[in-house]
Amino acid sequence: MLMDWEAIKTFTAVAHHGTARAAAKALGVHHASIGRRLSRLESSLGAHLLERTPDGFVVTSAGERLLAAAGHFQEALYEAERHIAGQDMAASGVLTVTMAEPIATQIFAPRLPEFTAAYPGLDLHMVVSYNVLDVARRQADVAIRLDNNPPDNLIGKRLFAYHQSAYATPAYLHQHDLLADPPTARWLGWFTEPGAGAAWVKESPFPQLPLWGAFTDIRLHQAATRVGLGLGYLPCMTADADPLLIRATDQPTVPTRDIWILTHEDLRRTARVRRFMEFAEDVLRQSKKQLVGDLAQ
Repeated sequence: MLMDWEAIKTFTAVAHHGTARAAAKALGVHHASIGRRLSRLESSLGAHLLERTPDGFVVTSAGERLLAAAGHFQEALYEAERHIAGQDMAASGVLTVTMAEPIATQIFAPRLPEFTAAYPGLDLHMVVSYNVLDVARRQADVAIRLDNNPPDNLIGKRLFAYHQSAYATPAYLHQHDLLADPPTARWLGWFTEPGAGAAWVKESPFPQLPLWGAFTDIRLHQAATRVGLGLGYLPCMTADADPLLIRATDQPTVPTRDIWILTHEDLRRTARVRRFMEFAEDVLRQSKKQLVGDLAQ
């Protein structure tokens, strides 16, 4: 009996995620479908591929062999898909672009009408995410990444680093002496892990201030700063535009992570990819003052 590719994808998802529910979420199917597909696959092979344990599924020796073969086949499919897409010389069709929310809303959204007007045949899909989508696996065609070490399998251009600074409400700065000993002000934390963030606090304009709480999303961190919970260490691109916040220091803004425009080697000749990468570079270079926090713009 021929093996069902959907069943094989289901098996690899369960092997990767460890549970049926996590695999179902990743595949976008109901978790009941997972069990049916696995049963069909094991019946067609006459072998057990997974063993259930209290902590989830464990791959059997037969499953390991199938997992290795499926991985090679899947990579071959992705490679073929990229080569086919790369031969498309028309600036039309679906173009999927991924980037973090602040750069999408603050930098790109105001400029998108001119791009879509220039290329009306394009169906633009903007995937706003802090997660790293896999361009090699066609989860996205172009990625605008804030990263000092992008993946080696992608090509593109590094532009410059975006900057951050310390921000607070005027009322918070009026109520707190940032140089007082003992301190009355505090930094708002970014990370939940114990001790995480100590390095940037030490290098900040106010290294003596304690770190308090954890607000791991940029918009949430900024909202916590807006209501006076403490000092926020925020990207200039979002905080400078916030009418309720001011900079808490006159020290120069601090470069954080590099901005990259990336795609896969097989897609770089595709017309729609080339056009968006050229557009993205133009947008980012023209927005440099905003991204680095140059208020004299």
